[in-house]
Amino acid sequence: MKKYLAIIFNFLLLAIPAVVWAGEGLDIPGGLEKKIDLANLSGISRFFARWYNDNLWVYAIITTVLMGLVGLSIALATDLILKMIGLEVSKIEHHE
Repeated sequence: MKKYLAIIFNFLLLAIPAVVWAGEGLDIPGGLEKKIDLANLSGISRFFARWYNDNLWVYAIITTVLMGLVGLSIALATDLILKMIGLEVSKIEHHE
């Protein structure tokens, strides 16, 4: 029971400033009002620019997931290359 009360208390501590600031109204920074001109774009650039213009939240989520997938693929390719040259990364012992 104490664990649940601590979770609720922490949530309230995080939510109270957000509610107070939301009451004053939020000013949109100048950088977020910028729209990308789609006239000279094509292909994947136009695809992401349209997402950026239409819904910034979807663009942020897709970009974050895509960056994670690219990082994972780089790590897997590096691991594969290291195994091909005979280095087992999982068997390295780290000493501090």
